[in-house]
Amino acid sequence: MPSAEAKAAQRLIGPAITDVAGEPAGATQLERLIARYHWTSSYCSGREVAEIACGTGQGLGLLGRNARRLFACDLSDENLDKVRLTYGSRFAIAQADAQALPFEDNSLDVIVLLETLYFLPIPDAFLAEVKRVLRPGGYCLLSCINKDCPDFNPNHPLYFNHYGAPQLSEKLRQHGFEPECFGIIPMDQPSIRSRVFKPLKQMAVRLNLIPESMQARLLLKRIVFGRLDLMPHDISVLAPPIVAPASISSDVPDLVHQVVLCAGVKS
Repeated sequence: MPSAEAKAAQRLIGPAITDVAGEPAGATQLERLIARYHWTSSYCSGREVAEIACGTGQGLGLLGRNARRLFACDLSDENLDKVRLTYGSRFAIAQADAQALPFEDNSLDVIVLLETLYFLPIPDAFLAEVKRVLRPGGYCLLSCINKDCPDFNPNHPLYFNHYGAPQLSEKLRQHGFEPECFGIIPMDQPSIRSRVFKPLKQMAVRLNLIPESMQARLLLKRIVFGRLDLMPHDISVLAPPIVAPASISSDVPDLVHQVVLCAGVKS
């Protein structure tokens, strides 16, 4: 069962910070989601897998294509209800605190945590749990918005920590994992729209003017990204990414990619 601290954090954060199925999403948001789940699914073939903080479950269908068994875990009952509506009984579903995983020692091959590590007040508690639960040779798969990317917004009100490739790698090494890092969503050749709005975004970040309400953020998305599409309930029906994740150094800040992917193998 989730701890009292986890439940309190969930009340503060709520389900709305995730990529929510059925809600409007920008093209880059969808591109990021598709890229990270295709990368993740490549580690799941024939393995027992758990996605922690799965949200409303858009990536579960893709992971489930390859995994021998897949567990869908989230702290939010509302999110898990949407998972059940999409997939029925196809996957095992559990309400779970990322810092107290409901699995036996040495029982899984892959644990996935995407775009969530910075929301955890005690990330070391999560990584200690991952080490406990994974079998030798198992994988901890992480993705984080890259703090070293020039357009990173450090003022998100719910971030406990910021991560680039070196910080993710160091965390994994501290818990007995050997990391390998990749980057997605290169920002070295931005679109015309991105170039036009970048100075305005940087000014908003400096002045702490990024809106906190979902309604205000949605309006900002429409201004910056134009037409929005609905976030699908299952991205396995969508085309895979055209460009594969780029291998990057685990020890040097990556100044190009918006998102860092990190695979840590348990020794």
